[in-house]
Amino acid sequence: MNPKLQTYAELLLEWNQVHNLSGAKDMQSIEENIKDCLYPLNFIAPFQTAIDIGSGAGFPAIPLAINRTQSFFYLTEPRKKRASFLQLLCIELKLDNVKVFPSTLEDSKILQKAELITSRAVAPLPILLKIAKPFLAQNGAFLFYKGSQVFDEGEEIKKEEIFTSNNQRLYFYRRYQEC
Repeated sequence: MNPKLQTYAELLLEWNQVHNLSGAKDMQSIEENIKDCLYPLNFIAPFQTAIDIGSGAGFPAIPLAINRTQSFFYLTEPRKKRASFLQLLCIELKLDNVKVFPSTLEDSKILQKAELITSRAVAPLPILLKIAKPFLAQNGAFLFYKGSQVFDEGEEIKKEEIFTSNNQRLYFYRRYQEC
């Protein structure tokens, strides 16, 4: 595993014991979550900028930022202890390609539109699309980490917008030609 990913996993495990940042409570589950975060790099288009909605303990944005140093990531997280953890990660891991906004996406004051907008376990698909669309650059894409409930969330989904990993995680990936 990449040394920065290993340090991230160790810091998350340490902080999780006190602050309950994530449901991943041991190194194996953290490593599985990291692999889950990185899986979409197998099928998504290249991007220069990304916004992560509700970054929490850093899934998926931190593993993506570590692996895509040429891309810039804006992380939004309204909960103070989680935003503080994300700030610490930026310092400890020297993630110069990440800026943390301790707020919701709507209140973040992110001025640049992003080519990729990500989210994991934040809200139903129609809500995510609604709040994220004003922040999406022309020809950008949404990448939302979902489970099988995505088909019951009230959004019409095309077959080619769903990707499945080996552990049966569903990834919703929709590109927009015009925004």
